[in-house]
Amino acid sequence: MNEETLPVNESSLPRILSLIELPDEILNKIIDYLCTDQVTPRSNNSKSLIGFPKYTYILNHIRIGSLYHDILALSSTCTYFRKRLAPILFQSLSLVRTNQVDAVLESPKSQQLFSDTKTIQQHFMKELIVNNIEQCERAATTWTSFQTNTFDDKMFKSRYGKYLMMTRFVNYLECDNSFLNGEGIRLFSNLTALKVLDIGEGAVFMSNFELANLRYLAINAQTLIYSPQFLRIVPKLNRLDLFLDYGNLPSLVGIRPLIQQFRAFSQLTELVLLLNNPFTIAYLDTIKLLETISKNASNFAKLTIRYIRRNNESTVDQSGWELYQGRIGGKLLKVFKNLTDLIIDISILDLIKFDPETYSSPVLYTDHLMEKRITLVDEVVVGPNIDSTTREIAGVIIRHCQFTHLFFQYGESIEESHLHVLKLLTDFVGWLSNGHLDQSRTYLGIRQISLEKCWSMTDDSLLRDIIGSFIKSKSESDLSALQKVYPWTTTINNSPRYKDIDSYNINYVEEAGLSITDSRGYFIGVSDQDADRPQFTTVDKKSGIQTINMEFWSGESSLLDFEQYSIRQRRSLLWG
Repeated sequence: MNEETLPVNESSLPRILSLIELPDEILNKIIDYLCTDQVTPRSNNSKSLIGFPKYTYILNHIRIGSLYHDILALSSTCTYFRKRLAPILFQSLSLVRTNQVDAVLESPKSQQLFSDTKTIQQHFMKELIVNNIEQCERAATTWTSFQTNTFDDKMFKSRYGKYLMMTRFVNYLECDNSFLNGEGIRLFSNLTALKVLDIGEGAVFMSNFELANLRYLAINAQTLIYSPQFLRIVPKLNRLDLFLDYGNLPSLVGIRPLIQQFRAFSQLTELVLLLNNPFTIAYLDTIKLLETISKNASNFAKLTIRYIRRNNESTVDQSGWELYQGRIGGKLLKVFKNLTDLIIDISILDLIKFDPETYSSPVLYTDHLMEKRITLVDEVVVGPNIDSTTREIAGVIIRHCQFTHLFFQYGESIEESHLHVLKLLTDFVGWLSNGHLDQSRTYLGIRQISLEKCWSMTDDSLLRDIIGSFIKSKSESDLSALQKVYPWTTTINNSPRYKDIDSYNINYVEEAGLSITDSRGYFIGVSDQDADRPQFTTVDKKSGIQTINMEFWSGESSLLDFEQYSIRQRRSLLWG
């Protein structure tokens, strides 16, 4: 049917000669359909997992999934789709490593297989980016040679340099200190997340760069205090991952330049504080940093306090650092009360001391509590009972801060550790609700508990063997599988609860005749009053999909990265 034979009142449809002639609404729907975040596909060597933790290095083609090549092909059709799809195709870039295998295996620097910063930077910056810039500018200059002053204009940039260059679209970047001193960092003008994976730098960074869109920074504290550019950016960040190694900080300076930046208004919402030792939580500078952030960052809601577990070589004696005079519990409790998420190592928790009256002071409890989560991390669980000191300290924090969800990330040291941890948690919740002679100290706010086995001698050894077999293999499928190795990785051969959360909802019912124990867990007697006993019900998982504590693994990944690339690893004495 041609236009002459069309029925009355029926107009001919416009002919579409090009895809970009479609209305923006239709193009947006096409792009949204292709680029919607997808569930990580199942593979033969891993369980299924929903999503990825925030601010972790995920290769672009793995993050996008099976549609990566289709999106790449569409972006190659014209400049319009290049600009629209490039932020998705080139979102993440690492100039430090090709995958996370070295960090997961905790490889010594001399045995790293996938981390070669100098080579990666040379190949990417010099052979790819710089050469493309020179060639495109030469071609563009020749094309516009009829215009005056083109050859003499040093500010002249080709269309590639202005709009199409890959570095313009990178949001997440990993680099070392040397990259910050050069001109390369200026090419990444739209960065929102940056990880500086290197040992602390003791010389002042003289380069000048602007990262107006930066909202996440992971960096060694020593490098940070010697970088005026980053210090100015710090108050504008949403999240800061800080490796605070007092063994490599000058005691005369400390972290006072960083503390000074937080004395004014700050946009910080999350802090991941990684200490070189648990006891440094009691240093005066540590307390001042947390106190200042909590006071001046009105949206500060998430705090992680962990410590570096790998042996390292500190270059400076730490005896010169000043300890906080008094019990740090009161100061930290004020910080914790404003949080919605708290993640802390048990080893650090045990060092927190409160005034005697704090342990027995009553807390006003209501049935309508805001959802707040606390995560306790213990790499070695040795039994079904929680230490009395740990129990009292955790009890004070939970009651006074009114946390509602309790997570426990643990390492399996003996068989059936999962049952031991389950008993530990249920007994602890029972103690919170009815384990005190003083009824004003009872707390019924915990609504859910979760436990996740993060470390296991058997499972970790099995995972290392599988990774080792992939490394030795020459098969493309095995080598590509290395790109999917992450700190939260599991295999189909691991135990079922390895890196998988078990969650239980809690309801409280009144019962009489409940036993009462003292702070050491010894039986005192039977209560003659009605008390609230917790009842636990299993939370069903979604169709067998593996679930993990995303907030925990985001901080754990940063911890592993700093342990691998930012500490001064001890030299072997085997060869003299």
